[in-house]
Amino acid sequence: MKKRRIDLGARFVKVDEPRMVWVVAANGSERTPVPHYILVREDAQNRRRTLSEAVLLDRNFYRQIQER
Repeated sequence: MKKRRIDLGARFVKVDEPRMVWVVAANGSERTPVPHYILVREDAQNRRRTLSEAVLLDRNFYRQIQER
């Protein structure tokens, strides 16, 4: 398995929705060769999504923002 490059608590915005902040809440499945993460929306924690590390690090889709 690859070493993870994103820390829990890291904050991201989607390029086409920069006002919506997503926070890395947990690591996803350990079974996949590409690390995955579970993100929750900062202003609505019941909204979740699972994304691969590759998608989160692709600046065409997401951008990491500074901690509060």
